[in-house]
Amino acid sequence: MVAMDAKNGIGINNTLPWSLKEDERWFLTISTMTKDSLKRNAIIIGRLTYESFCKYLTKYFVHWHFIVITSHSLESIKAMCPQSHVDVVVSFEQALLTAHTLSCDLEKGIESVFVLGGIRPYEEAMASGLVRRVYLTRIFAEYSCDTHWSSLDLNKFRKIRRSNNETLAELDDQIVEESGVTYQFQVYELNEE
Repeated sequence: MVAMDAKNGIGINNTLPWSLKEDERWFLTISTMTKDSLKRNAIIIGRLTYESFCKYLTKYFVHWHFIVITSHSLESIKAMCPQSHVDVVVSFEQALLTAHTLSCDLEKGIESVFVLGGIRPYEEAMASGLVRRVYLTRIFAEYSCDTHWSSLDLNKFRKIRRSNNETLAELDDQIVEESGVTYQFQVYELNEE
């Protein structure tokens, strides 16, 4: 799940360079929603992105189980956000293994796994060949960004419109204008060939 500008910019100074309420709602709803109210979603995330989540999104932590890729200790990561459910791993491969283990553990109650940034987790997720769906907010404007996802390649994916029973499916492919900025919610699914 990613939002990017017209030049594939995704962030500046470890924050988003835009503030778009409908995009925030899309992101938070899809990444926190579960079919089973007793479950939560696992989030694979880099340390810097986790730090920004700790600053801005703590009220949503009850919905997420974080798998943070970092060389920092679990204690130092937990100290940033004591209320979070978190595991610390040193590689994307370990993050995948942890996500799989959590998904199989009925007591942990993990329903879905999302990769929510930064750039290395995004790139490694796409390179793994395990990504089945990409939720992309395409912003039709250019922002000052210090992080770009230039390598994003969606050639093995096709743009879809999800069935109406999926969360916020009515927004798929919709053009939104907010505060003078035009953007579109796009959903891509892996071609199973």
